[in-house]
Amino acid sequence: MPPNTGPTDPTAATKAAEPRSAAEHCAAAEALFARARAIYPTLSSRAVDQDEYRRCLDWARMHLRIAEAITSGAGLVFAQHHLLANPNARPPYTHAGAETQLWNEHFESQHDPTGRPA
Repeated sequence: MPPNTGPTDPTAATKAAEPRSAAEHCAAAEALFARARAIYPTLSSRAVDQDEYRRCLDWARMHLRIAEAITSGAGLVFAQHHLLANPNARPPYTHAGAETQLWNEHFESQHDPTGRPA
């Protein structure tokens, strides 16, 4: 993995394995965009340079999508709890667990080491 696109020391690798908040994913995306911006002026036609630049942008996009999913999920949970707390409101029957299961299956299929879809 090229420099600045992944953890370089064991403590960073341990931290990266822990769940992150949406803000931490946004910060990681910002750092990767900054790395891509730093690479761009010296970008050559070599495949290695092109791959590192593309990898930075792809990982930044992934972090932003995860932050968006976390934020959307938090909004869904907040709305559900707000409806349940109001005795005058009859909350619609929602099954938030089904949505969570679909996201888990998606992430498992994306990171399956065998390369087979789930």
